[in-house]
Amino acid sequence: MEEEKKRRFVGIDLGKREYTLAILGRDEKMRVHHGKTSIQGREALYRLLEPTDKIALEAGNLAFILAREIQERVGSAVRVLNAAKLPFIWDTPTKTDKEDAMKLAHLVEERKDEKLPIVPLPSTQEMERRKILASYQREMGDRTKLINRLHGVFVHQGHTTVVKKNLATMKNRQEAIKVLDGMEREAPCRADIHVCTGRAASCSAAEWILKYLEMHEQRIQELRAKIYAEAQEDEDMQRLQSIAGVGAVVAYAFVAHVGDGSRFSKGGAGEQLSWICAAA
Repeated sequence: MEEEKKRRFVGIDLGKREYTLAILGRDEKMRVHHGKTSIQGREALYRLLEPTDKIALEAGNLAFILAREIQERVGSAVRVLNAAKLPFIWDTPTKTDKEDAMKLAHLVEERKDEKLPIVPLPSTQEMERRKILASYQREMGDRTKLINRLHGVFVHQGHTTVVKKNLATMKNRQEAIKVLDGMEREAPCRADIHVCTGRAASCSAAEWILKYLEMHEQRIQELRAKIYAEAQEDEDMQRLQSIAGVGAVVAYAFVAHVGDGSRFSKGGAGEQLSWICAAA
């Protein structure tokens, strides 16, 4: 108990670009600081902390990065909390970053760890897998948008018999665009895609969209190769793939986000699995 009196309690509310830091000092006075979540901003935040601080923040990708950096550079005790189990934050009629940070600071002051909805920090390997998955999902989404855009070019010229499944492969796409005329087909004369995009009619040309698709599909192949290679070697992923309907990507996503399931409650694990299967 004497040790608790000597330490400070800290709540950090994170946004995409800014953070709010609330420090409940040994004098029981609350001090609030604001800063950027950039690398330089985080370095400034760490200089405000002490090794004996007990810190709370809501779970999220940036929170995991911040928590690991604080542990490594400052040595403070960090508790990453499940936001869904913090109703006193979400149920309030007025919600501000300052109030949230202060509530988190009071929470770690008043409750022992066993009463907190702590989320274990993902390992370095899990974080790396999540980055690969995020890149894969982003590239797949961009590919779908480009195919939709290419299909729109055909519809614009009245070629309504060309459907999206006809544009699924590069070979089919190159064959399909032969029916297009003029600017809708030809690629722009400039090689700089950043200068051209959205500025001239030729930037919507089918051949130009094909160039984008080729780049995205090359990246998708690279990411998929990484996922499949690891899914063949990892024992947990191999066991998951023995389940009917579970392929390499779903198994990879499950292990990356759920692990052995020990970090989730029984109800929460089911929801997490549903989200991952849908995303993968």
